[in-house]
Amino acid sequence: MKNLNRYLMAGAAIASLSVVTSNNADAASAYAGIFGGASLLQNPGLKGHSRTYTTTALTLLSSQSADASFKTGYVVGGNFGIDWGSGLRTELELAARGNKSKSHAHLKTTYAYQYYGGAGHTRNGGTGTGPFTIYSTDAQVPAHLNLRAYSLMANAWYDFNTDTGFTPYIGGGIGLAQVQIDGSLNGTNLHEKNDTTFAYQLGAGISVPISDSIKASLDYRYFAANGAKLKLEPGFHGGNVNADFDSHSIMVGLRFNL
Repeated sequence: MKNLNRYLMAGAAIASLSVVTSNNADAASAYAGIFGGASLLQNPGLKGHSRTYTTTALTLLSSQSADASFKTGYVVGGNFGIDWGSGLRTELELAARGNKSKSHAHLKTTYAYQYYGGAGHTRNGGTGTGPFTIYSTDAQVPAHLNLRAYSLMANAWYDFNTDTGFTPYIGGGIGLAQVQIDGSLNGTNLHEKNDTTFAYQLGAGISVPISDSIKASLDYRYFAANGAKLKLEPGFHGGNVNADFDSHSIMVGLRFNL
């Protein structure tokens, strides 16, 4: 149900891009664009949920977190939109973002074991409940993680007419992003895990014509796809982890009038 609500929200936003008043219909023109640039990922903090495992002989509690720093990555994408002729532009955007971790991460793991007596079970020759034995590690470990986000966004931008040839604009959008993680941590390979989550972005930029039908652009984007439920597997006992894909990007692009 949670994912269904996300899809309905994004679908409503995307459908709204096709709505235009009759006053703007005659002035509307279509365009398509491509863009790419550098993406700086904020520390996502891969936080593991606690897990409890119980048998007739023992109870095991475990939790884990991995704090990794990421190198500057990439963003590439394309869009198709409508310029309504009044300064407003609406568009659909497909984009891919990716960042690799630095060579080490801070991995913290905590285990707590409790043995207890029962039918056929003893602890130290007796019966009853034993105390928790806690084992914890907290260390820098080798890391080779890849964190990626593939997004479909519905955007709206407003162009400011300056009568100079340079057109500044601001705007943003909402949509869906699939966040993925894979690689290795502390020498253990991770199976690729992904989750689809709500995403949004805000941005500003400037465009300049380089021909009658082509404009070049330079812009900044803040993109966020938060709360993705990923996993650190195999061999990592914290269960699911929450990953927030928050990135700051500087991009260049080309926009073609159709």
